[in-house]
Amino acid sequence: MHPGHSSAAISKMGLAVEQEIWRSPQQVHAVGSSPLCARLPGLSPGQDKQCQLYQDHMSPVGRGAHAAITECQHQFKERRWNCSAAALDHTLFSSVMRVASREVAYLHAVTAAGVAHAVSRSCRDGQLSSCGCARSGRPRDLHRDWIWGGCGDNLEYGYKFTQGFVDVRERERKLRRGSREQARALMNLHNNEAGRRVSTPGRGRDPG
Repeated sequence: MHPGHSSAAISKMGLAVEQEIWRSPQQVHAVGSSPLCARLPGLSPGQDKQCQLYQDHMSPVGRGAHAAITECQHQFKERRWNCSAAALDHTLFSSVMRVASREVAYLHAVTAAGVAHAVSRSCRDGQLSSCGCARSGRPRDLHRDWIWGGCGDNLEYGYKFTQGFVDVRERERKLRRGSREQARALMNLHNNEAGRRVSTPGRGRDPG
């Protein structure tokens, strides 16, 4: 698969996750089976392995990817290119993804940010077996009359999981050093990281 297709594939996969969970919620995370992963379109080999290991994470991945498409459509609603094809048909969207553009760079960033945020929030809500809420200290600027529960979004976990799941599609491909394909893959990784850092304060300003 072309390296520029990764965000479109993840976004389409996100919609498929939501559909599968709605159709058969009892079968999605069945122990010893992987009905969900087998039905998801566009998973790379590395992403399929992560899906097998973290099936309960696929629901927030789906929500995050769907939110990314919604945000993309909102930001580009007045333009000819408005992300609509990404939500409907991967083939139609592929013709756009072959072009290195600011819009495609934005789609990579917003997808990574959306998935990271959704996974972090699911940790906080106790929906994932391998993480919990972030036990951070009381914010200094919080009004003294407010009660601080100390359980926030697990941003660090969301960042690390998304780094592995989203980026593996680019990293697992054997690309010739100095080739155009490698340059595109590196650009996609850069934009993925930029999106994650927006959703993870404290990671620094420079995504490079």
